[in-house]
Amino acid sequence: MNNVTFPSMIYFVEKECTPSWKIINQKIPFYDLVFVLEGSADYIIDGIQYHIEKGDILFIKRGSTRTASTTGMQCVSIDFQLRDGEEILIPTVSSMTDLNEFYHLFRELKYEWLQQSQGYQLKCQAVFALLLHKLLFMNGENNGNRHVRSIKRYIIEHYTEEITVSLLADKLNINRVYCGALFKKSEGMTIHSFLMKVRINKAAILLQSGEYNIGEVAELTGFKDVYYFSNTFRRLMLLSPSEYRSSCL
Repeated sequence: MNNVTFPSMIYFVEKECTPSWKIINQKIPFYDLVFVLEGSADYIIDGIQYHIEKGDILFIKRGSTRTASTTGMQCVSIDFQLRDGEEILIPTVSSMTDLNEFYHLFRELKYEWLQQSQGYQLKCQAVFALLLHKLLFMNGENNGNRHVRSIKRYIIEHYTEEITVSLLADKLNINRVYCGALFKKSEGMTIHSFLMKVRINKAAILLQSGEYNIGEVAELTGFKDVYYFSNTFRRLMLLSPSEYRSSCL
């Protein structure tokens, strides 16, 4: 389980590693992320060997012992710490599915880290948090499946409208059956279930505000039938809309 509130970046470098570059049996008191931009390298982490190349991300846990060598590599390396009790689950080796997005964040970090103008620490921490979120989000979504991300983004932006699998498949120019199966395999739920989840989460926020009655909340979240809304809300939240609203006031 990933339980991270705000990671603390302590070091950033973009570097060219020549064949003379080596790390030998170094135990690290921090977490390390290595993003390979060009070339390749071989790492041994706690006795296990890993080969990484362009587009790969290497994650080394705090307290690990690392050894490394290369025939030539350009990479970005970021060291960071987490608060006591926090944990993060990232594969030891994964891939950058959208290089341009990662490169944009690297450029932002490099610019702020090197010039060190007033407030640079806060900006660097914020950009790194975005980068780490992207990395976690990417691994949490079956390696960043673009179709699934597009479906989720469309639902979140249009949840008040009528949304069907056929509509989404047409927008993505993919087969309807494939569209539904792909989403369920990645998310563990159907597209309709995800739509209901988004609508009910929004409904809960509106009920917490105390500004709307139940019929208005149903309408504002895309439900045409208030009874269907109430039944769906109870099924997902284990409370009726009125019970939930009372518990928040």
